[in-house]
Amino acid sequence: MKISSFILAVAAQVSLATVTALAHPGSGIVVDQQGNVYFTHTGRGAGKIDAQGKLTYVHKDTGGHWIALDSEGSFSSATSNRLFERITPSGVKPTLLYASGGAPFVVNLDGNLYYGSGFGGGDDTIPAGFTLTRMSPDGTKTLFAPELKTTLEKLGEAVTGLAAGRDGTLFVACPSAILKVKLDGTVTTLVHPVGVKDCNFESKEPRSRFFHGPYLRGLDVTEEGMVYAAVTGCRCVVKVTPEGRVETVLKSEQPWAPTGIAVRNLDVFVLEYSNTDQHKGWTPRVRKLGPDGKVTILAMVAPDNVPASRAESFSGAKAGDEREVGGVKLCWCPPGRFRMGSPPDEPDRRADEKQVEVTLTKGFWMGKYEVTQGEWKRTVGKFPGERTETAGEGDDFPVYWINFDDAEGFCRKLTELSHTSGDLPAEWEFRIPTEAQWEYACRAGTTTATSFGATLDRKQANFAGKPYVIPDGPDAGPSLKRATKAGSYPANAWGLHDMHGNEFEWCRDWYHTKLPGGVDPDLCSVQGTRNGDGTYSRARRGGSWGDDGWACRSALRLRYEPHRGADHIGFRVVAARL
Repeated sequence: MKISSFILAVAAQVSLATVTALAHPGSGIVVDQQGNVYFTHTGRGAGKIDAQGKLTYVHKDTGGHWIALDSEGSFSSATSNRLFERITPSGVKPTLLYASGGAPFVVNLDGNLYYGSGFGGGDDTIPAGFTLTRMSPDGTKTLFAPELKTTLEKLGEAVTGLAAGRDGTLFVACPSAILKVKLDGTVTTLVHPVGVKDCNFESKEPRSRFFHGPYLRGLDVTEEGMVYAAVTGCRCVVKVTPEGRVETVLKSEQPWAPTGIAVRNLDVFVLEYSNTDQHKGWTPRVRKLGPDGKVTILAMVAPDNVPASRAESFSGAKAGDEREVGGVKLCWCPPGRFRMGSPPDEPDRRADEKQVEVTLTKGFWMGKYEVTQGEWKRTVGKFPGERTETAGEGDDFPVYWINFDDAEGFCRKLTELSHTSGDLPAEWEFRIPTEAQWEYACRAGTTTATSFGATLDRKQANFAGKPYVIPDGPDAGPSLKRATKAGSYPANAWGLHDMHGNEFEWCRDWYHTKLPGGVDPDLCSVQGTRNGDGTYSRARRGGSWGDDGWACRSALRLRYEPHRGADHIGFRVVAARL
């Protein structure tokens, strides 16, 4: 069974370690064999996310730092001398151990429990971080690996996380180091210092052995010896190879930062907290990083001082509900399932449209229109490129000459402004839609080639060439061969305009020849199919004013290099819950 790391609570003893433990949110997260995720919610207790994604609380407490799985149920509150409490019924295996504060610990394969201990001038078996103590199931404590205390002192480090490998080797996280301690007490340094790219963390206590940069906290290790560690100071998760090479594999956006890690099979589960650099305002979030780089939010808890209804009430009640945020009109797209791509018999179907089943577990707000030049100027400022006669000029025309980074920058700025104004709850952000979100919103419940049915003419959408499937002629509508003002053509069933034609629209995903299926697919961080020149492309959707009707189908997808812009490519936003 996979063993994960934890923290022991300090009971009935007041020490520097106790004060330190209470100055940061919890790091406890474990996953059992059934796929249930348990995590500490500091100030509330212990949460459980079952395999179906339902969040419940299995223990209530005003503290909450670490949590443990004891596979044999050998440790109880009595033998621990009140250092932790057992929160599963007697006889249930594995036992869930909960600690309100303290220092890292792990139940190891040899049947003993190991925890960070010792502080300057004190008892070396007191939970802290200058060495390790071994506890047997009967409660006997002995100092473990004397060499570790010397090594930590020389490096200026302390124990901030602890995990066990499949052979019983202990992996010790420190603010800027990861050490390995074998069961015979031999100590080796896996990596020191830990170098993290693009990190601007400045510790408030740079001389502290517990809190200097980059400030690693919880960690876990795979069966193959690959270490994943939460780098709280740099707001990221790193992977460390058995040779000591460090690579960032996940980044957290403000105000989030990772504090704890659990590994099960090929998945990495990450406990994050908001405002980790403060002494209050902590709220937890749990995300899963899959082997393909896909990131899924499993749970996010509303702050205690913000009614849960604030985040919930921002959601729409039914498909097509409208609201305006930051001057941008939005339409509600509810959670649901759909078949993404096109069936084999759809005319002009392409090879990269093979159908997959998709489930979107969270509703989102989609821009009613493509982002306009007026919205761009109000939010960001100067128009990004030279205007052209065919692409149009004016506040009501879609913006163009937008590369992928430009579009993401607009979303970040709109999020910032909307959070500041209070129009957008803190649990929501603006972003570019994933391919799944885009096609789901475009289809608006339809299964035909377009949201208007099996055909498409130039009265329904702005495109220049041949209508789709039907004969060309005056009844098919005018061929303008230029962009039009946003909203000039009919909306789909959910109130969204110009999902077919006018401007191609950026999607968040890297382009893959195979569509991503499953639950909440998001390939923003997973580079896909390599172009002929060795570069990679993002996906774009919807067709444009210069295309034929077939290129405006709901399932049509093309690629484009993210650093480039064009006069026929724009974007629209989604407001999505984190």
